[in-house]
Amino acid sequence: MVTVETFADEEEAVRRANDVPLGLSASVWTENARRGHDVAARLDFGTVWVNSHLVLAAEVPWGGFKGSGYGRDLSPYALDDYSRTKHVMHHHGR
Repeated sequence: MVTVETFADEEEAVRRANDVPLGLSASVWTENARRGHDVAARLDFGTVWVNSHLVLAAEVPWGGFKGSGYGRDLSPYALDDYSRTKHVMHHHGR
């Protein structure tokens, strides 16, 4: 599903985009690279593309935020679902 909406300013666009229960992916389209990355940082989505959409690489994690799934596919982050980390502290004194 793709939504295309008008907005008055950048703040409204970010607020409206984040005001949804899902957060798999989003795209930001702009001529200003700095602005694109600033908006991407404020969006609550697992993947945000700037000036593209649906470009995937096995080296980077893929997965959503909020109600859009659990964990990460692709990349070494996917292995986290199959492992547990335990911290054991051993005091050698006395």
